[in-house]
Amino acid sequence: MTFNLLTTPWLEARRASGAHLTIRPSDLTDGFADDPILALDFPRPDWNAALTEWLIGLYFLTLAPENEFAWGERFRDPPPPEMLAAALAPLAPWFALDGDGPRAFQDHDTLGNAELKPLSGLLIEAPGEQTTKNNADLFVKRGGAATLTLPEAAAALITLQTYAPAGGAGHRTSMRGGGPLTTLLAPLRRDRKTATLWDRVWANVPEADPTAPDDPREALPWLSPTITSEKGTHPVMPDDRHPALAFFACPRRIRLMFEEIGGTRVATAFRTLNYGANYLAWEHPLSPYRTDKAAGKLPLHPHAGASDYGDWVAWWGFNGAPAQSSTLWRNRRGHTGGNVARTPVEAFGFDMDNMKARQWLDARLPWVPAHEGELKDAVTRLIGGADVAARAVRMACKVARYGQRNGNGYRLPDNLPVDALPEPADRLWLETQQDFETLMDALNDLLDDGPKPTAELRRQWLNTLRRHALRIFDETVDLDGLTDVEPRRLLYARSQLSFALSDHPKGPVLKALGIQATPRKPKSDSEEEAA
Repeated sequence: MTFNLLTTPWLEARRASGAHLTIRPSDLTDGFADDPILALDFPRPDWNAALTEWLIGLYFLTLAPENEFAWGERFRDPPPPEMLAAALAPLAPWFALDGDGPRAFQDHDTLGNAELKPLSGLLIEAPGEQTTKNNADLFVKRGGAATLTLPEAAAALITLQTYAPAGGAGHRTSMRGGGPLTTLLAPLRRDRKTATLWDRVWANVPEADPTAPDDPREALPWLSPTITSEKGTHPVMPDDRHPALAFFACPRRIRLMFEEIGGTRVATAFRTLNYGANYLAWEHPLSPYRTDKAAGKLPLHPHAGASDYGDWVAWWGFNGAPAQSSTLWRNRRGHTGGNVARTPVEAFGFDMDNMKARQWLDARLPWVPAHEGELKDAVTRLIGGADVAARAVRMACKVARYGQRNGNGYRLPDNLPVDALPEPADRLWLETQQDFETLMDALNDLLDDGPKPTAELRRQWLNTLRRHALRIFDETVDLDGLTDVEPRRLLYARSQLSFALSDHPKGPVLKALGIQATPRKPKSDSEEEAA
């Protein structure tokens, strides 16, 4: 019997009660009123992420709302499972994972002459052939799963096609490059502690495109002869293509191999060829973009190391373009029937170093409209002030430890690496994270009813940054413990930091925050005489 991604229960999920179950894509609203399904619950976060994106694509292909009014109807009154099943039913013949016909997310050809590869190659963090050959797989070991159940194989396959990293000559990356950053809205209803899976999916479904082809098969590349990308061929451009192809693109040429083992059908290997489809100039609805002077719009990707609120400016699209779903939410939030208390944003993706997966990012941030000037300006200044403070505390700590006399002051040695001593700045971002989130709540409350002055909140933030930065300096430098260090150098470094964080008109953090220095009262005659 064919394993079908739309009609076979195969998606592992979790209810609000904690109960684990296996569902079909049409079951997202099952038990919505009493015990809703909160999220997919596969053992790997990248599978849960990619499959959530796939569900968004399915409902974009079948139920795309014409406008925010149509969207609001299905948010206020979620369709029951039988209605969702009816919407997906016409697509079911095209979503078989196995069998002799077209296979979902696999090559149109059988690839019968291609070499068999172990299933571990479907996992993005698995070391590549060259890494294994050179014995360079120190942290992520070769081997892995010898077989995968059909749900696991489907999850791994969809994840690879969605986030595909570089894979060697001609093995194409995903439409957004290797390990793209995705930002999803997760609207929280007033009577819920956690966003439901349906709300998370429906909040991010793009609006219908009246110019899109009428035939949904145009969005499913495995139903047509494979478009390849050898030299001299043309890339797959968004012109005249179904916009939902963004969710079903197949840059990798793959065919899964199956066997019956112990009465159970499992995936045992896969065949692959290089030079699959090369997708160019697409803007994925779920990713923020930055603008490059030469290349135009480029999707964001996670960076190495811990994330913090310093990343949020880019993720919100303040210095580029936000995800389309974030832009749509500006109008959609007014059609929720007042049911939404707040709208967290989930940001996730692989940090890739070419072919190597270094880490998986999974972060949360509040939704901020990229085009509402007063809020955008205030948030940009708050984060800009933190950036200046982080650089100031790092510089002060470096001067305190490594500074060399330079007239009446101190300078850093020429041979000191530029990236020396990053810890003080990292600590400032980390240790002010909760303070910033609290300040964001206060800022949102202040601006709920329209533009208002935010200078007082920015001044509070200056005081917060000063308190944390001076403490981090003292703990990093250890004024009491460094008795063999020139005391004047330490005092100089701390005074420079104190000035950077001061209320002085020329204080760099004050200037970054865009607030006025507190007027200083003129000294009285008695004070002048005492001085």
